[in-house]
Amino acid sequence: MIVIGVTGNLASGKSEVARILKRKGAKVFDADLAAKQVVRVGMPVYRAIAKILGQSVLKKDRTLDRKKIAARVFSHPADLKKLNTLIHPGVILECFKTIEHHKKKKGILVLDVPLLYESKMENLAHVTVVIGSSLKNILHRAKKNGLTEELARKILLTQWPLSKKTKRADYVIENNGTRKQLEKKVWEVMTKIKAKYDYTD
Repeated sequence: MIVIGVTGNLASGKSEVARILKRKGAKVFDADLAAKQVVRVGMPVYRAIAKILGQSVLKKDRTLDRKKIAARVFSHPADLKKLNTLIHPGVILECFKTIEHHKKKKGILVLDVPLLYESKMENLAHVTVVIGSSLKNILHRAKKNGLTEELARKILLTQWPLSKKTKRADYVIENNGTRKQLEKKVWEVMTKIKAKYDYTD
């Protein structure tokens, strides 16, 4: 099993890359999905978040209002640090469990993790791939995903600059074109990774 950490900044296309690989049979660990599991109603992390951020971040059904939380924490760095301290350990544990489950199997396991380097999760991967994109395209995609430009810029400021991530990456894929162009670049990188690890399908 080759474990590939795929990361990049907000709306760069990292999850699209994970989907491209999944369609070809790769297993995918989705850090955002794992984070949602960690903060389910009644879970210890859920209770801690509700206590720290207050009842105003809860919806009527008592689930966390992710939009309200995002607006809050990305405007208050201290609250963001608290939130990450609560959520990251659970996500890392789920990631480790996924790797353990698949490690004796043949194939590709993709770790789709926005904060791969920031949370030191690159240590769980054999190889890392950073997806880069222009600020213009990032803001355009973020808007399509329901984020305001103001919030998108605040989120970007909390993430490592792309230049810092690319220095740590084994491979970099620029995603400023069409989906077809992105897919072509993904397979070019995958060919190199498979050759490096002497992997055959």
